[in-house]
Amino acid sequence: MKYVYAVVHAIAECEDCGWKATNYKNAQATAKIHAKRYGHKVSGELGIAISYDYRGVVRLEKRGKPNDK
Repeated sequence: MKYVYAVVHAIAECEDCGWKATNYKNAQATAKIHAKRYGHKVSGELGIAISYDYRGVVRLEKRGKPNDK
């Protein structure tokens, strides 16, 4: 199975001073740094994308009970 899990957007905002972070690659880290450095409360959200690809995967069929015919 192939799969992809990736952050595609992010936003974090400080409730105390209005500071914002929108870079999806490091919004969590910079939000944490800001909160710790200034003693503020920062909240945010991350958007993720997922994809699961089972094409080409051989699946085993469920076998019946030994007495099934």
